[in-house]
Amino acid sequence: MKNGFTLIELLIVIALIGILGSIAYPLYGEHLTRVRRTYAATAIVDLAGRMEEYYVSKNTYNDATIENLRVNNARYKNYYRLDITAKDDAYVLHATPLGKQADSDILCGTLTIDQNGNRTISGSGAIEECWH
Repeated sequence: MKNGFTLIELLIVIALIGILGSIAYPLYGEHLTRVRRTYAATAIVDLAGRMEEYYVSKNTYNDATIENLRVNNARYKNYYRLDITAKDDAYVLHATPLGKQADSDILCGTLTIDQNGNRTISGSGAIEECWH
C-alpha cells in the first residue's frame, strides 16, 4: 500500500486552485474599486457640509479651499483628487479618480455635487449605483 498523492491528484488540486484564483481576483479588484469610490463619495459629501459651514461664517463660498476646510484625505488621497469650483453663492465639488482607480472605475468616473445637493458622474453608469 502506497501513501501520499499521485502526480495526477496534485495537478488536479493545482488546476482547481488556479480556477478559483482566476475567479476571485477580479471580484476582489471590483470590490476595492467600489470601496475606494465609497470613501470618495463620503469625503465629497463631508466637504459639501464643510462648504455650508464656511458659507454661514463668511457669507460666500468663493475663498473656500480644501486646505482651509481641513479635509482629512487619508482614506482616498492615493485614489481620488478633490477639487472645489466656487463662486460667491454657488459651488461644484469634484472627486476625480487617479491612477488605477481611474482605469478600473470607468462606469462612474468623476463624482460631482453642487450646493443644491445635485449629484452627477462623468461615466456611463447609473448615478444611484455610483453614489450608493
